[in-house]
Amino acid sequence: MTPANWALLVATAASFASSVVLNKMLVGELPPLTLAAARVLLALPFCLLALLLPGARLPRGRDDRLTVLKVSLGVITIPYCALAIGQQTIAGGLSGILYSTMPLFTLLAAHLMLPDEKLGTRKLVGIGFGMAGVVAVIGPSLLGGLGGHLFGELVTLLGPLAYAIATVLMRRSRHLEPVGLTAGLFLAAALVLVPVALVVDRPWTLDVDASILGGLLALAVVGTIFPAALNYLLLQRVGATRASLGMFLMPFFAIAFGALFLDERLGAGAFAGLALIVAGSRLVTHLPQPRVEQSRTSQPHAPQGHPAGVTLGPSKG
Repeated sequence: MTPANWALLVATAASFASSVVLNKMLVGELPPLTLAAARVLLALPFCLLALLLPGARLPRGRDDRLTVLKVSLGVITIPYCALAIGQQTIAGGLSGILYSTMPLFTLLAAHLMLPDEKLGTRKLVGIGFGMAGVVAVIGPSLLGGLGGHLFGELVTLLGPLAYAIATVLMRRSRHLEPVGLTAGLFLAAALVLVPVALVVDRPWTLDVDASILGGLLALAVVGTIFPAALNYLLLQRVGATRASLGMFLMPFFAIAFGALFLDERLGAGAFAGLALIVAGSRLVTHLPQPRVEQSRTSQPHAPQGHPAGVTLGPSKG
């Protein structure tokens, strides 16, 4: 890749990591469901504004809308809620490490759900490395009993797991225009999250000041819309395989940001687990024929079925 594309890759990874840290900063101020709903609501206007672009429109067919609803549960609703609930008891950097398992879960989901995506030996070894990394990360919590940390770690893992399943389901929406699909995902998530948050949390009773509102706006723009735009541009320039390198870099930024802004310090098990997860993910995403990958990425293209804003989550962030 060119230096400019490497810079874009690093910026994308850092922006996804920022969402993890910004979310962690707000966890103590707002209930998890309200935090997830507010993040979606504040990002939604930017997505709807993008529909003004030529050729962009919301999905209209009944089957397309049903697919959008299902996918939005996996890439937005469940990950946002799982991240907010999990971060009540675990560090932001640790959340970033757990989210780096997403490529591994995606391969497993594809193996189980798609007849043409069976795993070979190399990918099975990579998944084995990654799962060993997960055990290394949550091992101290298991030894300490079923406490808050273990619960937070397991709930957080629901985010990348749901995202992986939704990524496989997204194959049905490859024909949809990416900007319209993204707007549809956020709209569907808002229709689910906002009523639930209103009933469960009664957010009108919360004491929300200007600093919280500012944090929410930063999470929506800096931690959601900005990484989505960078990721979309990165996918166009280098293709999906090389863009996935950002997922390997994201947890390192999450750890650094957590130490810098939240004074977090992770144990040796977390770093050992991160090394295993990254090694495993690199094995399952490595292409054995780089020349084929080079020809695929020589011409920029919009990846159908992988819209900007999907990997927001953390997506990675």
